[in-house]
Amino acid sequence: MSEAHPDGECARAHVPCAGCGLSAPVAIKYGGPMADCRLCCYAWSVHHDPVGCWQRTHTEVEVLIAGIREVTPLLVAARVMLDAIVGGSRP
Repeated sequence: MSEAHPDGECARAHVPCAGCGLSAPVAIKYGGPMADCRLCCYAWSVHHDPVGCWQRTHTEVEVLIAGIREVTPLLVAARVMLDAIVGGSRP
């Protein structure tokens, strides 16, 4: 287990299989990161940097959070306007 992946594996890491093209998950097997294609029954060693993966994952999450914070006031304002329109048309 590493600090970057506390559970011991990366749920986001997948690589394409050279045989069938499906996405194969990367997991720690036989002492290192390996991909295992369930359709082809083929496994191969891959290079996976858990620290780089962790940094990319957290960067993506931070960008998503910033986007949500940016649009939240607009969504609240739109909701207020819609409530005023619906409330104003009632008899």
